[in-house]
Amino acid sequence: MNWKCSLCLSFAAALQAQGPPASPQQPRPEPMLLPQVLVLPRGATELQIDGSLRDWPELPAVRMDDTRQVSGTASGAYRGGKDLSGVAFLLWDDDALYFGMAVQDDWHRPLDKASLQLVEVPVADSVLLSFDPARDTRANGPDPGRIEDRDFWLADQAARQLVQWDRLRGTARVLEGDDGRAVVLHDKEQGITSYEARIPWKEILPVGRKPAVGSVVDLQIVVNDFDESTDSMPQTRIGLTFGCSPIVDPGLYASMMLVADAAALQGAVPQFPPKPASAEPPAKPKEYWADLTARLLQFPPAIYDGSTSPADCGGSRRLAVLEEIDGHCAQWPRIDLLEFHQRIHRRMNREVAGFTARGLPSWWRARLVSVSKNAEDDVPAGAVRLFRLPTGGWLFRSARGNFVVDPAGADIPDALWGGAQFCVLTQPLDMTRRQDQLLLGMFAAEPPRPVYTHIAFHLPTVGMDKMPLAELGKSYGAATGMQVHALGEAQADGQVPWSCSYRIDVPNGPRVLLAGPTLRAKDAAVGVAIDVMVASPRNPELPAIVVAAKPRLVVIDDAFECQSMPQLDRMTLRQLHAVQQQLRPTPSLILAPGESWTVTVGK
Repeated sequence: MNWKCSLCLSFAAALQAQGPPASPQQPRPEPMLLPQVLVLPRGATELQIDGSLRDWPELPAVRMDDTRQVSGTASGAYRGGKDLSGVAFLLWDDDALYFGMAVQDDWHRPLDKASLQLVEVPVADSVLLSFDPARDTRANGPDPGRIEDRDFWLADQAARQLVQWDRLRGTARVLEGDDGRAVVLHDKEQGITSYEARIPWKEILPVGRKPAVGSVVDLQIVVNDFDESTDSMPQTRIGLTFGCSPIVDPGLYASMMLVADAAALQGAVPQFPPKPASAEPPAKPKEYWADLTARLLQFPPAIYDGSTSPADCGGSRRLAVLEEIDGHCAQWPRIDLLEFHQRIHRRMNREVAGFTARGLPSWWRARLVSVSKNAEDDVPAGAVRLFRLPTGGWLFRSARGNFVVDPAGADIPDALWGGAQFCVLTQPLDMTRRQDQLLLGMFAAEPPRPVYTHIAFHLPTVGMDKMPLAELGKSYGAATGMQVHALGEAQADGQVPWSCSYRIDVPNGPRVLLAGPTLRAKDAAVGVAIDVMVASPRNPELPAIVVAAKPRLVVIDDAFECQSMPQLDRMTLRQLHAVQQQLRPTPSLILAPGESWTVTVGK
């Protein structure tokens, strides 16, 4: 029976077979087999790339309708096959690979006309096709096997052009001419979105390699589903290999073979060659990261007082470890970082587990465990102990209470819930400087735990109009007895800067100044003694702010972070050392991920 005539029936049958995801009490289903896709030749079939799949021949379907392939089922985000499921089809000829897919989606989000930016992953229901011609991709991050990989993004956009992503390098381009074409159409009545694309082989294969019968290329297909009109992140995703392991391994691709004719479908499937051994490991082994931590612990942080160079502060052996950490952060791809945080925010736990299984994210996770353990130690009266969270942000502990600033990363709610009596967000619109699952827990707590943000943002189940906002120039009393002061003032028309700075007064303890990128020197002269300032090195007025606020110690923010903004280069360790020199004679400090420092009032 031709699949085109029975598309709705096929989806209905798939829905009956699926049911809801297994509950924690039910046994976890066995992992799926790694898909092997046979791609038939186009032959004499004429295909019009117009978004309609009616002119496609009868083909073996690549099914993506199993709940094991779904990522993002928490908080009712996934409502079964009608919400997200699909079948895909492929053909080939000497010039191009042809891709067609029918996705069942009860609410379709097209690309906003103003949002196709080739420096960010666009916000729209979409299909991401990834090809690995060398079949050697094993991980995300700076895996050498990704160098020749190609990604193509298909979405409902007016230009109907094919967008080629380079997720490793964080770049994208629109294919010129008629060679590459992608058309996406949505049937609102049936709730089916059709994706159709013609992808030239020259955009998939390395130079000099031609398609041929028996050729094998590794493949990944991921469908992104946006079900909230104000959310910049997909709530649900379904991937071809997502069901092949207990976690979603980002280096686990399927394989597709180009075959000569339909005879390959009659009986035995052709033998697929094994994936080749990788010439280089995809990431440093776990032993390396344990050794990195051990070496870091041998050489603790030291305050820079101007008596030597900042690079020599703490000794040359500490500098070598810090440079090593900084190098890993510099190499981590920006798009991978954004996707890592998106998966965290929308509670796609299996994908997060895949990210943190190896490489730099695995080290972040281990360092967070260390912070959680070390934060159990008592803090003396009159003191505050600040911890540099591994993926970004700060934990402040004191005898009077605890709070977090810009907390980010995986497992934050589990590791730091006891230390999150309130939360301060200095740059709330930056997804890499917050943790939505922690914030949801704080809003839902009884009584709610305060979250100080001066700008509303999308948070699942919390209406933006219901989100309490901190007003610049106002002060707030936290339940711990601490006072939180939002610094600065709004413009005459009510507009506020994209970042907000705060002063936090710990009763009978230190005063903390959080100096963000847009704080002005005139707003930093708060008229009281500042014991410690956590300062953004991106603030152009930082030296003047230090003069105005007169902090006893400046702790440098934005250290050991990966690049997150396309228009802003990451701050290197060398640049941070230069900032320390600019702030002389005020003492300053740089903390590595997971390190801490104790500040006492008046000292």
